[in-house]
Amino acid sequence: MEKDKNQGSKFKLDLDPEIKKGLIIVLAIVVLFSSGNFLGSLMSASKAVANAGELVTSQTQATAAPTTTAAPTTTAAPAPTENTTAAPAPAGDNTTAAPTESAPAQNAPSGAPSTPAEIINLYNESANKVKTSATKVTRNFEDLQHNSEYTEMPGALQSIGSGLISTFLKKDETPIDYTGADIQAAFPVKGESYVSKATEADIAEATCTDDGTSYNITLKFKECTDPEGTGCASAFNIIKPDEVYNAAKVVKNFSVRYYDAKIECKIDKATGNLTWAKFTLPMVMSVTAQVIMTLDAKVGMTFIDDYTITY
Repeated sequence: MEKDKNQGSKFKLDLDPEIKKGLIIVLAIVVLFSSGNFLGSLMSASKAVANAGELVTSQTQATAAPTTTAAPTTTAAPAPTENTTAAPAPAGDNTTAAPTESAPAQNAPSGAPSTPAEIINLYNESANKVKTSATKVTRNFEDLQHNSEYTEMPGALQSIGSGLISTFLKKDETPIDYTGADIQAAFPVKGESYVSKATEADIAEATCTDDGTSYNITLKFKECTDPEGTGCASAFNIIKPDEVYNAAKVVKNFSVRYYDAKIECKIDKATGNLTWAKFTLPMVMSVTAQVIMTLDAKVGMTFIDDYTITY
């Protein structure tokens, strides 16, 4: 019996390297896809697979280091309120520059909304104008964070998988400008003609303050799992299970739980235009992959995207 127990323990610690590599590749594919780079990064994905194989080999021969908990996903203060055009946020600073100056428009909102329904309605109307009226949208930064406290994998894979995931999830502080059709393609909700269809049923909390020149709105969304058109899906770029299945055939079950999702934004009082928005989307992805044997894993992440809009 002692021999059998040792053999069982050895199996848990020394899984076939191909099985380890298979799960790591699955996670790499999911991470690449969910960060919005999958379709345009097939070459990078191929390189990632090769690197994953090398990582498995090296870490199988050595003792894995303990997993380090990622920094908490605290949110920086909203952008300054001066009504002047400024350069994108400097590296390491999550505070976005002030919105671009805009000319007055007819039917501008008067008086800060106070009820959740009024706040949500103002956000929807202003946000949806981005895809019809904005001349440029600048993504100031994208911060992809690994929440290792929510990441769970078979024991021998925990440190290897967590280490690989963290190599993909980084902060990109290089500004990117979108104009014309690219605004609809890239700005949330990607590929849709709208930015938000949020309703009171989707929102846990809605607040609005008036700083004199802008309405500062914060929308906190209710927790949801695999939403379709509601919840986070009404206003965020979410990960759709069907797209993951198509991208990675070894994935047999895939699900995402979204929690503490939040949109912060500034709406110019004179025009009703959305001039700045920050999307914070924490999630836990659950994956079941069939790679010789069935393996289950969970990956915790937070995606933060910060935008300035020009009209």
